[in-house]
Amino acid sequence: MSLMTIMMIFASSLSIVFTSITHPLAMGLILLIQTVVIAALMTFTLKTSWFSYILFLIFLGAMLVLFIYVATLAPNESLSLSYVMITVMILSLFLGALITPLDPFLLTHAVFIENAPSQMNLTATATTISLNPMYNLSSMKMTLFLILYLLLTLVVVVKITATHFGPLRLN
Repeated sequence: MSLMTIMMIFASSLSIVFTSITHPLAMGLILLIQTVVIAALMTFTLKTSWFSYILFLIFLGAMLVLFIYVATLAPNESLSLSYVMITVMILSLFLGALITPLDPFLLTHAVFIENAPSQMNLTATATTISLNPMYNLSSMKMTLFLILYLLLTLVVVVKITATHFGPLRLN
């Protein structure tokens, strides 16, 4: 079984487990793990990590906002794993492995994807330019400017935010 097939089975089993979880923090953890798996799958299929990197950062930012809301508004309840949830998780992993046959096509699927043309090209001519390099020498100044600007914005937002008022106040 190829790595991509195993990751697809894992993502599907996480979706099944997500439906049986009621604790909000555990749901956030499942979503975060599923985002990492899907970002890795996108990196394998697109042969570039840029799009999956952006997707992961967007999901991570959203999950941090949701974590703050849940941590301040939800009551302090302990995370308890039920026997049914553990059984569903183990069964979904085994059924996913049994349903996926050991077909030679599935074993060589990664080879076909590596030989396929990239989905994200700048030009459609015979000499395509891939988007694989994320940073290069010509855009180094702009990249450093953006990094420093985002750092400065983060510091300003933290200093402006008053922790004495609102749902995140210190008691």
